[in-house]
Amino acid sequence: MPVRPTFPAATWPTLGLLLLCPAPLPAQRPAVAGEPPYDVLITRGHVIDGTGTPARRADVAVRNGRIVRVTARIMGSARDTINATGLIVAPGFIDPHAHISAIAEQPDAENFLRQGVTTIFNSLHSLDQPYPLRAFLDTLRIAPNTLWTAGHTWARKRVMGTQNRAGTAAELDSMRALVSRAMDDGAFGLGTGLEYIPAVYAPPEEIVALATAAKRPGSLYVTHLRDEGVALELALAEAIDVGRRSQQPVHVSHLKSTGKANWGKSTAVLAGFDSLNARGARISFDVYPYNAYSTYSDVLFPGWVLADGQDSVSARLRNPALLTRVRREMRDIFEAQTGGTAGSVRFRTMPTSPAFAGKTLAEYLTARGQPVSLDAAIDALISLQRDGGFTAIVEAMHERDIEAFLTHSAAMVSTDGDLVTPGKGFPHPRSYGAFPRVVSYYVRQRKLMSLEAAVAKMTSGPARTLGLRDRGVVQQGKIADLVLFNPATFADKATYTDPHHYAEGVVHLFINGQAVIRDSKMTGARPGIALKRAP
Repeated sequence: MPVRPTFPAATWPTLGLLLLCPAPLPAQRPAVAGEPPYDVLITRGHVIDGTGTPARRADVAVRNGRIVRVTARIMGSARDTINATGLIVAPGFIDPHAHISAIAEQPDAENFLRQGVTTIFNSLHSLDQPYPLRAFLDTLRIAPNTLWTAGHTWARKRVMGTQNRAGTAAELDSMRALVSRAMDDGAFGLGTGLEYIPAVYAPPEEIVALATAAKRPGSLYVTHLRDEGVALELALAEAIDVGRRSQQPVHVSHLKSTGKANWGKSTAVLAGFDSLNARGARISFDVYPYNAYSTYSDVLFPGWVLADGQDSVSARLRNPALLTRVRREMRDIFEAQTGGTAGSVRFRTMPTSPAFAGKTLAEYLTARGQPVSLDAAIDALISLQRDGGFTAIVEAMHERDIEAFLTHSAAMVSTDGDLVTPGKGFPHPRSYGAFPRVVSYYVRQRKLMSLEAAVAKMTSGPARTLGLRDRGVVQQGKIADLVLFNPATFADKATYTDPHHYAEGVVHLFINGQAVIRDSKMTGARPGIALKRAP
């Protein structure tokens, strides 16, 4: 059944009428004698301020990187005046989960900026953390603002490699020290990726101990759950327990119900969230608006197969005594992690057969003269994993669950995206289009929520969760992270089969008061700040 919109703000058609038939402007606010000129003056736009309240006609003035006025009409001189007629003026979007560890090499992050994103949280669930973190952050010269976590996966690999066991007391102390150092360097909390090697081998007590070591004023526990399908409820219970025992809020990255066998779980999961939050728990989550995830081939294999490095993995997958067990367990995993068919798995990177990047597992089997059956698919996966594995886009979620998660009051919008280069590789389209897709598909086409509600999920929601008090709303005194977009044309253009297309519709984008996109063109400015949690 259709999901009822969460926010009772103005509907999209109402906003369209407002843009086409603007109300008369009140009298101008006079300039103050002797007042210096504004750096930027945005006139005649429609402000959606990020709080969920209806759009209103207003001018916005910026000076020294901050918003100094938001009112019906502003008089005064400005170094840069923008006529925003027909445009939405909104807070810059905040992405609460993305993979940007390589941002020093790709400092413009254009695929994010073109979506209106001004601040990106690198929650490090499965990637390495720079060390020492503060020294790295202090050297960044980048376009967007960034935030970082203390990475559990990185700490465990640094201390224990990929061993399949609990850490000793001394090893746990070493991991605590690494996490504590990152927190002192400005990390916003502990980030875990418990579905991935080697974090999958960490017992719950290890996570609690490290989350407790990470606890600071304003910190939070951020997690890619241990399971997003069969054991989704148990994985959520574990995350909530970590938050309770470490006395921190919990944020779940890219909440989903993965695998055909698990479609429909959103109802029970969200009811549980509502019940816990009503009792004082602090739980939030983000969602990306696609029915496919993207990850390593590891998730299609039993965890015990993947320990101790690639040589050990290859040896296990060549051992006839183990292969019967591997195949049996993989049948259940395939149903739990995919759409149930070989066509639902699309290769992104495939080192042993690069020509199949962008092709499905079904196409791979057909090209090799094999039947498109589950047994043949599993044997092909085993062979590919034995040779080093691959990454894939896997269509595995149901639209009904996506809609339920996305329209929930605790939901935020994320990309779960990567830094990408046009024409290079075969990325998930979310890296190019997650934020505009929410507007173009779920607001304009499906009308599941108002534009004001969607913007709140992209701005004040993540700002509140991350403790960014100066960002996420268009208000006097706040930092001037601002996106000006055309509400009729703001849209994603990337697809699963043709991903390399920037989003369209962002006309101007300001970060810390400086234009990074002006008249739909990149300016080359890099005013971004590596934000650090306040001590």
